[in-house]
Amino acid sequence: MTLRNALKLLLGLALGLPLLQSLLFWVAGLLAAMGDAAGATFLNRANIVLGVLWLATLTGLVVALAFRALDDQTHLDE
Repeated sequence: MTLRNALKLLLGLALGLPLLQSLLFWVAGLLAAMGDAAGATFLNRANIVLGVLWLATLTGLVVALAFRALDDQTHLDE
């Protein structure tokens, strides 16, 4: 995987995961209101996992952008 493709993937995840989290939060609230506590608990825990994945994605995105900036700087020095 090239750096450019990795940046595209990480940017897509960084933008998409919060949308998925908000959807899961809404569905968990709906399930809780309907009396399905087990389903709501499962979705709340899945939401926590997605939050951790989102933080890891943001960290990876910053690191990938740093590599890209260093690579661009190397081409300017030549």
